[in-house]
Amino acid sequence: MRKLALSSAAFLAVACTTASPPPASTAPAPVEVKSTGTPGEAAAVRTARISAQVKAVDKSARTLTIVEKDGKVETVKVPPELKRFDEIAAGDTIQIEVQQGLLLEYQAAGTEAVTPTAAIVGGRADASSAPGGAVAAGVHGTVTITAIDPKTRFVTFQDSYGEKYTVKAGPGLSIEKLNVGDRLLATYVETVALQVEKTPAK
Repeated sequence: MRKLALSSAAFLAVACTTASPPPASTAPAPVEVKSTGTPGEAAAVRTARISAQVKAVDKSARTLTIVEKDGKVETVKVPPELKRFDEIAAGDTIQIEVQQGLLLEYQAAGTEAVTPTAAIVGGRADASSAPGGAVAAGVHGTVTITAIDPKTRFVTFQDSYGEKYTVKAGPGLSIEKLNVGDRLLATYVETVALQVEKTPAK
């Protein structure tokens, strides 16, 4: 059973956060970054949508057990921004949309490293709407390139905590100018929106 975290900094990989790493065949491919038109910059945006039915609600833990259309069972942690959590019940349909944005900026040699900083903001549906809410989180800091594969155009970089990430350089990017050890300023923003469709009363 996978757990999708929709709150705190942990939800920065919500579409891929699992209790155990997914098999290579089902793991999402590295996102492709493309030139922004500004020299030394590359960016990417990726959106994922999940539609599932609520199977069970744990009000004390603020978690939902949901079943996706393919039968996959997930445990979803609901953030405090969703104030009308108590109105969600088994049988309701839940819609989750995750949008991830990444901006990479080349840092010239000698440039001071930027210490990672994070920010989280949230909003919720008003009382006249069905239960729902959205959370946005961002992380900004220096990362270091640890590997470059010219054949696949995969570039791997590592943050100051030792976590590694891989992106694919688009055809318009000159990765031959990059070297292992080069530093990039990475800005990652993720927005998670949750909407509940109530089961009609009988």
